[in-house]
Amino acid sequence: MSNMHRILWLDEQIRAKRYPNTKDLAERFEISVRQAGRDMEYMQNSLRAPMTYNARRRGYEYADGTYILPSIFLTETDIRILNFLIYKYEEAAESMGYVEGLDRVVQTLKRFVPYQPEESDIPMFYVDTDMANRMHSIDQAIKQSQKLRITYRDGEEAYTVVVHPYRTYSQANQVYVIAFCEQSGEVEYYRLEQLTHIACTGEGYGKI
Repeated sequence: MSNMHRILWLDEQIRAKRYPNTKDLAERFEISVRQAGRDMEYMQNSLRAPMTYNARRRGYEYADGTYILPSIFLTETDIRILNFLIYKYEEAAESMGYVEGLDRVVQTLKRFVPYQPEESDIPMFYVDTDMANRMHSIDQAIKQSQKLRITYRDGEEAYTVVVHPYRTYSQANQVYVIAFCEQSGEVEYYRLEQLTHIACTGEGYGKI
């Protein structure tokens, strides 16, 4: 199993406030404590994770609750766009000649993207206007540091809270909103498709 699976598990445990440590990681994935320590160092040094050790809990937590792991997933849309760009580059290279540096990048992309040149037409995408409007409202609130009143559905229950939206990010075909929730007093992650209502309160908030 690659260390990325372990990194994702660590990130999940830290966000759930389970305070994982090297022993937990080693036991969960049947690796040495030394290897677990190297995974922790990789998160801190290479992924810039703001991990701090909580001596009382005997495990790690994030000093900055808004931190997110760098995206490691390519969505179907990402793949289609990369296919189109590779196709257009190779089409231009046949008549104009290859650009050495750019050609190396394209060849590297081909190793990770299932390239299908015969289907590389200009990508056509379905646009969910409701989702696009939600994203626009959230983006505007983030730019203007405005509080939002949101209603989100969690299973059969619906909750309305006031949040301070900090940023959005996408991973594995899902879009999330990172925001401070006034009701819980915590930085929370909300999946965009679970939000049923978004409204600006007209109140500002301070950046963290």
